[in-house]
Amino acid sequence: MGDGRGHLLNLREPGVVRALVEEAGRRGLLPGRGGRPVELDGWELFPAVVAAVDG
Repeated sequence: MGDGRGHLLNLREPGVVRALVEEAGRRGLLPGRGGRPVELDGWELFPAVVAAVDG
């Protein structure tokens, strides 16, 4: 996936999905144990995940 500005993430590359989940967790966007599913817009996480994967 890409943001149209040259930043790309391949969800099949090792570590990319984990980086998305970790960033969501850092922002408090994941439910706790036994919590209900949460729907969120992953594009908000994109810049931080690109930086984590590239850096």
